[in-house]
Amino acid sequence: MPQYTYQAVDNKNKRVKGFLSAHTLGDAEGQLREMGLYPISVQAKASGKSGGFLSRKVTGKDLLSFTIQLHLMFTAGLPLLQSLQTIGEQEKNPKFKEVIGDICKKIETTGSFSEALAAHPRVFPPFYLGAVRAGESGGTLPEILEELAESLEKQGELQAELKQALMYPVMIMCVMSAVTGFYAFYLMPKMMKLVEELGAPIPFYTRAIQWIINTIMGLWLPLVVLFIGGFIALLIYRKTESGAYTLSYLKLKFPLFGSVVQKSVLCDFSHYLSLLLRSGFGLLPSLDLVKGTIGNKTVVRSVETIQERIKRGESFADSMKGLPFPGFMITMIALGEQTGRVAEQLALVNGYFEKDVRRTTKKVLTMLEPLILVVFGGISAVILLSTFFPMYNAMGTMK
Repeated sequence: MPQYTYQAVDNKNKRVKGFLSAHTLGDAEGQLREMGLYPISVQAKASGKSGGFLSRKVTGKDLLSFTIQLHLMFTAGLPLLQSLQTIGEQEKNPKFKEVIGDICKKIETTGSFSEALAAHPRVFPPFYLGAVRAGESGGTLPEILEELAESLEKQGELQAELKQALMYPVMIMCVMSAVTGFYAFYLMPKMMKLVEELGAPIPFYTRAIQWIINTIMGLWLPLVVLFIGGFIALLIYRKTESGAYTLSYLKLKFPLFGSVVQKSVLCDFSHYLSLLLRSGFGLLPSLDLVKGTIGNKTVVRSVETIQERIKRGESFADSMKGLPFPGFMITMIALGEQTGRVAEQLALVNGYFEKDVRRTTKKVLTMLEPLILVVFGGISAVILLSTFFPMYNAMGTMK
């Protein structure tokens, strides 16, 4: 009998986790309700080769290509299982090929596409599973697959643009760091040795810089160990609940890039929530699925607060007040609640945030590039001048 992992809330609103055995995903959810629990997330446990290590190797591009092909074949009239088998035969990524093969086997056993996908939670994110489940139960799977393909393509393009925009300043930093490091740790010591041999005086500020460089060179091994140890400690801290929340909060407040991160998270939130609502999911289940997708723990806690307020009888818009959501977004959602078009209003909000993320990123990079040049240029200038004056004096003594 298949094993399922679950997250649920009891009648005291306390979150509980565990696993249980059930024939299907629906049976697992039914068992939880019989136990007096409200299911938040129920997923089939991955096993064998189809587990976590395998799933991590499947990229967003693989998932997009899979979704587009499946939509086209399914819309053309090819049965679901045959469509999946055809895609699996043509798939070039061996990891994803095996995942698709496992999905086909599970469909033959259970007959449920969404349950087969749920066995691979690291390949298919929560919003994807939720949308497929809604499309499967409502008979609108072709339309849902089309929506998912558009969604993945749009989000992929935005992420690619952000990465590409960051490449130039990162390259500038790397090149200037390499040049400055080469001069400071290789050329400068040789030049200062020559100055000393010529008997020319070395100014105090040059000796101070020399002392800093010599200290770094003498302690390079402890510094490397300290850096690696700090990095590992940060990774461990990040896995704790308090650590994940603290780091997520710092990302939102980080100078320059904090606004980009915040708007990007809100962009994802409005996008995925709109997609799930259009798929036919209710608001509370949609919020549950969105929590597993947006990634930022600070915003996840805000979503949990929204859910608690909605359960107490507040409207969606009112439940967002006092939380890190902009006023115009709350106003748009309130308007959507009045007209019964919350999903459509969220789509408009998402369109605004997409453009705003691009604008903000461009603005931040416009500020960042000269800042990098000033900082690294200043460091390089100080080192160069601290070398130039002693060399100039040394040449004077030779005359």
